[in-house]
Amino acid sequence: MLARPFAYAFSLFLFLLTLDCREPEQETQSRLALWINDPPVLPRNVKFEYKATDCETPTGNPNDPLFGFQWHLKNSGQAMFASIHSAGTAGEDINVLPAWARKASGNKVLVSVIDDGVFLDHEDLLPNVVEGSYNFVSATNFLSLNNPGGEKAIHGTAVAGIIAARANNSLGISGVAPCSNLIGYNYLEAATDVNLVLALSENKTVEVSNNSWGAIDGTGQFVSAPNIFYETLEVGLARGRNEKGTSYVFAGGNGAGRLNSTEEVDFSVLDGYANHIGVIAVGGVLNTGKRANFSEKGANLLVSAYTGRDGEINTAITTTDAVGILNNWGYNPGGDIPTRPITSSYNYKDTRYTSTFNGTSAATPMVSGVISLLYEKYPNLTWRDVRKILAQSARVNDPSDTGWIPMGGTSNYPFNTKYGFGVINADRALEVASSFSSLGGSSSLKKVETTVTPGTSIPEGSASSTSLAVANSKITKIEYIEIFLSSDHPNQGELRIELEAPSTGVKVEILEPRKCYTAAEKGLPIIDCTPMANQKFGVSAFLDYPADGNWKLNVTDSESNSKTGKLDSIRFVLYGS
Repeated sequence: MLARPFAYAFSLFLFLLTLDCREPEQETQSRLALWINDPPVLPRNVKFEYKATDCETPTGNPNDPLFGFQWHLKNSGQAMFASIHSAGTAGEDINVLPAWARKASGNKVLVSVIDDGVFLDHEDLLPNVVEGSYNFVSATNFLSLNNPGGEKAIHGTAVAGIIAARANNSLGISGVAPCSNLIGYNYLEAATDVNLVLALSENKTVEVSNNSWGAIDGTGQFVSAPNIFYETLEVGLARGRNEKGTSYVFAGGNGAGRLNSTEEVDFSVLDGYANHIGVIAVGGVLNTGKRANFSEKGANLLVSAYTGRDGEINTAITTTDAVGILNNWGYNPGGDIPTRPITSSYNYKDTRYTSTFNGTSAATPMVSGVISLLYEKYPNLTWRDVRKILAQSARVNDPSDTGWIPMGGTSNYPFNTKYGFGVINADRALEVASSFSSLGGSSSLKKVETTVTPGTSIPEGSASSTSLAVANSKITKIEYIEIFLSSDHPNQGELRIELEAPSTGVKVEILEPRKCYTAAEKGLPIIDCTPMANQKFGVSAFLDYPADGNWKLNVTDSESNSKTGKLDSIRFVLYGS
């Protein structure tokens, strides 16, 4: 299901009508198996030929009239256009202007936006749109098969502007990669397994796939992704970009807060779509450098980028907006609040743009934009190279936060489950890439795994440690870890789980105790979180650690009650070089 694209201003029904997390239906299994490796070329009943125009990389501040409000690109501590909007902290931005000065603008790098659609004919997007988009619902939205826009393309249009709005055209805004090429798939409006395969893998020339969605937020429950999702990712990683691999960027999730409580509810590591070595999972940070209260923590997060609270009372992200009949399609003048006047003091008078976009949905395309800059300047980088470059170049934001872990050992990268390795830094990423020795693609990625079946009772109040011994792995530098857990404990919400590294004793929390809810709506009853059945957890934290050694998984039951259980099995998988 669709990750809540921002915290407050989008109708809940959209989240509940999106991605079907079931296994594929039996009758489609054989077709999907064939399509995974060789998806068909989708028919595109072209009514309009999209062809990007020549683009020049901006130097200095672009002349786009709303650029001054794009604090995520250049934060000088400016206040926003409405006096009630809080000013930010100077320097809390993605540091992209120096990257542009290096002549990096994502020129001709192909980015796909998989979302509810994209309004391709927007004045600030059209110059960068190329052929390749697909409309899965053309029969019902009256657009051609190569145009996934229409009244439902609200969220994706805002996402697309953050990546690829044309700079220096005296219109609206600038994207992070203002010369990148753009296509869109309105998969979230027709979220079937078949369409998932096609959107993620049909076009093997796609260099960056932006996915500002994921599992439904706010329940505290684990939501698995269908096996077909992981299989499709593997194909895109192995065969995309002439076998250098497509980079898949996903939102980390917006379910951390609930009912204005300080209690953590959802965690990104509970989202099956954000737990894979080929997925760059992104957290959200405010213009002060602090975590947005909805941004989910997780050991799976790689990096963070910027977002806002709600854009009405608080500062948010300025981007492109869908434009429709009577100006009531987009977030400006309100989208799901059509009675808000166009001249609202909370938004721009020009309804082709909005100041209210937020959530990890907004942070994700900033990362996609930075990857576009990398691929333009260094086209031989692989998907694995990009992951490591982003981690190495990220900036430690919110340095006073106690969650930063000095990883020690052979890792020089502090990690925080709130932020991953920190906030993306576009210029520093290009600098690291300039002298980076490639890790290779999927074919050279090493993998080792071990399985133990402890069958031990999970103690209340103190941790039980299970040894996970790894030897002769030939992995000297870890890139990612997966942990698959099964337990008969009737309420996994009572469990605290951490992974402890050999030698250094560094511990990273995999899961915290939490409550679970019947659904994402406010006020619904608290229920027991489901038991673990081969539940998958991704870990980005131990970058560059050697795999060999005696790892430990520490599990504690945080509640003293009659609900007890055993840790039945652990499958421990390490990837690296």
